[in-house]
Amino acid sequence: MSSSDHAENNVSSSGSGKEADVDNREEWEIRRDELKSTGDGHFRSKAYQPAIQAYADALQLDPTNHIILSNKSAAHLAYGEKSKALHDARKCVEYSGGKWAKGHTRLAAAMMSLGRYGEAADAYSTVLNEVEPNNEVAKRGFEDCRKKEQQLREEKERELRKMQEVLDQQKKVEKEESNNQKDDNGGDEEDDLLDDFFSEVEKATEKPKPTKKSEPDEEATNRIKTQLNDLGTSQSQIDRLLQVNYEWKNLNPFYVLDIPHTIDDDSIISARYRALSLLVHPDKCLDDPVRAKTAFEQVRKAMNQMNDVDKRKHVRALIEEGMKQGKRAWKEECSKSSSVQLDNEEGMSQAQSKATMKIFAEIEQKRREIERRKRKFEQRERAQEDDEKKKETDERRFQKEWREGERVDKRVGNWRDFQVGGKKKRTS
Repeated sequence: MSSSDHAENNVSSSGSGKEADVDNREEWEIRRDELKSTGDGHFRSKAYQPAIQAYADALQLDPTNHIILSNKSAAHLAYGEKSKALHDARKCVEYSGGKWAKGHTRLAAAMMSLGRYGEAADAYSTVLNEVEPNNEVAKRGFEDCRKKEQQLREEKERELRKMQEVLDQQKKVEKEESNNQKDDNGGDEEDDLLDDFFSEVEKATEKPKPTKKSEPDEEATNRIKTQLNDLGTSQSQIDRLLQVNYEWKNLNPFYVLDIPHTIDDDSIISARYRALSLLVHPDKCLDDPVRAKTAFEQVRKAMNQMNDVDKRKHVRALIEEGMKQGKRAWKEECSKSSSVQLDNEEGMSQAQSKATMKIFAEIEQKRREIERRKRKFEQRERAQEDDEKKKETDERRFQKEWREGERVDKRVGNWRDFQVGGKKKRTS
């Protein structure tokens, strides 16, 4: 992005002839424009954090200035803060009345950075169809979105082909093992994900007459392929499962498996787990095995919860409560701010997700606190038991040494001498 493309000029600061020498701006407008110019300078120097702060200060004076919002969105995007860039771009489009081409291209750029190519293409299409048909930036951006979408489709197709190759290889191995049962070499691979992943296929091949059972197994495999197509790439799933604060977000097993909490079909949940596990398994992610192992553990932990019917019901009830609390919180926020629209589905969804995560986090904090107290109590009990045992051991050692030591003999000898001496005195 060029500096001229980034830095927008305010109409209020421009003029012609003698009028250009007269500054009719109010003090707050002058200060706003100074802050904007400061931000533009930082942006051109690639000092994005100071630029963002300068733009934020300018917006304190003029919150609906779509040009400053556009520049702030660009600074966030350049600094890698994609969600914040999207937030400012949306405000820019809103406050510009939807008639400023650059606002839509800012929005599209933020969408593309988040991998939302379909929505980005729609934003570019809005520019070309409704605002500025010959906008070159929108034309190039629209083509880029279409190319990215095509690349994603091709990548998913490659993943499916790899899955089919793995499936064919697995069937081949199973046939070889069934024809050579004398050598049991499969023990080392019992824990391999692929064995678990195709357990249904194994059951079919182990039976003498599998012809009637092959159709259900084929259906299960097709379900898994469908799930893989929906999940995307291995890297995207690893990034999702290990994002910031993932240990709190992943307390919700439905979130980990990336399925709606309303689903209660064991076959769908199982297929989802197997597909997701295969995507993030360390053996399939040789470029990033450490993070893949952590992500795989998160998936397996979530499935352990889902396998418990009572836990699954409890989790679903917590999510329902989070949805209700989030909806109430969103309505309250909308009633307090006129700029927030009640029918904003994304805002509602974010509020519900936040409320749900808070519920899970509070329960986890309570569980950890109980565990901490329990450990502390057990440590105190063990310390008391150790003290008692030490006292008993010391007492036994003392008694043994006292009985077996020289002091016993001396005391007994002294007592006998005393008795003899006493008798002599009485007989004299």
